[in-house]
Amino acid sequence: MKNPLENENAQQSLKSGQEVGKNPSPAVSTHGSFAKLKQRIQRNTRKYYGANTAPQYLIRVQCRRRREWFELGSDLDAGAKLAREIDQFLRLNGWDATRKKYKPEFAAERSELTLGGFVDLIGQHGQLDPCTVYGYASRFRRIVSGIRRIRFGGADKFSGGPIPSKWRQTVDSTLLNSITPEQVSAWRDAYVGRHPAGSEERTHAEHTANGILRNARALFAKRVLKRVLSKCSNLALPSPLPFEGVEFIPERESDYFYTSEVDAKQLIEDAFKELAGNHLVIFVLAIGAGLRRNEIDKLPWAHVDLPTGTVTVAPTKYGRLKSDSSVGKIQLEPRFAEALRRHAAENRGEFVLTSHIAPRIGSLQRHYRCKKDFTFLCAWLKSKGITRSTSRIHTLRKEFGSHIAQRRGIFAASSGLRHSTIGVTRKFYVSSKIEPTSFFSVETPTAAPGQDAAQLVELLKKALEQGAIKLPASQPAA
Repeated sequence: MKNPLENENAQQSLKSGQEVGKNPSPAVSTHGSFAKLKQRIQRNTRKYYGANTAPQYLIRVQCRRRREWFELGSDLDAGAKLAREIDQFLRLNGWDATRKKYKPEFAAERSELTLGGFVDLIGQHGQLDPCTVYGYASRFRRIVSGIRRIRFGGADKFSGGPIPSKWRQTVDSTLLNSITPEQVSAWRDAYVGRHPAGSEERTHAEHTANGILRNARALFAKRVLKRVLSKCSNLALPSPLPFEGVEFIPERESDYFYTSEVDAKQLIEDAFKELAGNHLVIFVLAIGAGLRRNEIDKLPWAHVDLPTGTVTVAPTKYGRLKSDSSVGKIQLEPRFAEALRRHAAENRGEFVLTSHIAPRIGSLQRHYRCKKDFTFLCAWLKSKGITRSTSRIHTLRKEFGSHIAQRRGIFAASSGLRHSTIGVTRKFYVSSKIEPTSFFSVETPTAAPGQDAAQLVELLKKALEQGAIKLPASQPAA
């Protein structure tokens, strides 16, 4: 008896090609086919390594809108079997389990941490001031946008509101493990390479690049990462870190030395003649007390003792100071104190500077109530010869520091400027002048030789007569 299946197969074999095409057989998946897998391995090996015979094979697998690479070893047949195993395991168990099983040595690759997610973790667990984190993150985003060539303009880059701009959202979505030290170094070189070597513009660019790198690298400080990892023990960070081994551009310390461009006495005389209101008060507090712009902008009358002319710099509910060492008291010279009293007689609101703009509480960005007044004063200072500095009001603070250093020494200047170390004062704030000057005090004539000693003897005699100094009984007074 004939097998009915044989008759059926014979009948199907007699069908024409057109008849067969009308009822096509279902498509067979290529997943798991050794021949197809070998072709994919070979193509990708040549494509990504640029060589026909690579020591290691790899394959890229795409699944669920995600694409990853896996190393397969040096044997093609064994690699094809492993590729099929990875492919099947992936479709059954998902990406996390597949990476954990087949890529255990790549801890950085297991990290899905983005730039924005990393900054959020630093803000939550890094124990840094929110404004500090915002400033560091801004520099890091600038570097990453330059590396990735993420360019937006207008409202797409600066939204001006609480919602992040398109530029920031795009930068924040960058995987942290995709930023390498080599890319950061290339960005640094490209940034300064826009200007010819030896030019003044090149020097400024080098200082700016170092400042950006220094701030961005602070996000990856050991103490900060230690705090984050203590709260997120399973967090996988890139290895190496983005700034590991990245060197700063060599700088000369003399590039930062402050050199005065104006005669401070004449500048003060011009200010009292030509300025008034907020403009004169800003000038007085900057050159007479060494206050920073933000300290002037939000200085309350409660921190000013008008009878004595003393200004207290301390934190308020509107913001913290730059550092703990920024807290202090400054005694104004008589003419500066009198200008402040006249201003107080006409304006006695909450703040020393009058403005219809209210201060922002809890803002991460630097905000000034009296921005227009600062802009006007900067233009006036430029007309008086302060042309090189981009922060001319801060130049007045440097004049204050130089004035104190000439009269009382570098330590008094560092204390008056409220610096944490004397090195900052010496490097950035003190201008070396041949002749010491004073703003308002009358210069005394030079004493004749021996006159200082005679005056000292007279002072000692008066002190002995008044009983301020007592000598032992065996040594009677002369």
